Amino acid sequence: MDNLQNLTELVREIGSSDGPTAVFAAGKLGKIGMGAAIASVVIGLLFCFLGLKLIKVISALIGLGVGAAVGGIVSSAADITGFTRIIIVFAAAVFLGALIYFLHRVGIFLMTFIATVSAVFTFVGASEKVYVMAALGAALILGIAAMIFAEPGAIIITSVLGGVSAGTGIVSLAGLTGNKFILLGVAGVMAVLGMAVQFILYSRKSGEEEKPIRRRIRKKNSMESEVEKARMLLDDDEEEDEY
Repeated sequence: MDNLQNLTELVREIGSSDGPTAVFAAGKLGKIGMGAAIASVVIGLLFCFLGLKLIKVISALIGLGVGAAVGGIVSSAADITGFTRIIIVFAAAVFLGALIYFLHRVGIFLMTFIATVSAVFTFVGASEKVYVMAALGAALILGIAAMIFAEPGAIIITSVLGGVSAGTGIVSLAGLTGNKFILLGVAGVMAVLGMAVQFILYSRKSGEEEKPIRRRIRKKNSMESEVEKARMLLDDDEEEDEY
């Protein structure tokens, strides 16, 4: 149970930090400043509509947050304080951020894992062991699936996170933070729009990448057709010579 509590603490610390993983925590705030609400909308829109294009940057930010949280927890467990603690936190954040920038599939996994656990803790709570186990199990399954299907997984998770972030900011600016159904509705609409746009862009990109392949195939087929025609002409000439 201690391990579960440590992991829960890690997820909560990551979720409470600034950055992409804080969007679910932002939904808990009754009132946030105008600047924070606008920033939430802007970040959410970027996630919603450009998540796949920015996935390496987003993965690096996730790595920074996770690294900082891990460094903080390790420092606390080792009873390290002062400047040494700052160095450990900073080094862990930079190392993991740089690593995950290049291993963006790992970033997609972490993003999905943290978002799933944070969502369950936000809407269900983490007071019961069964909730923690269910959250971790669901997060692990979804994280692995998102990592395997990297592009679709990145589109879905960034759209959902962006929808929640943008929805939180929009609802806050409209002064409707007390109504969770409005928040869920706005976040859901933004997430669906983000997925639609990103999947359209992704399909177009895939189509553009396939064009050279299709051209090579057509060229090859054309050459084979010309060779076949030449062979048939030679066969016809040989038959005429026989007669």
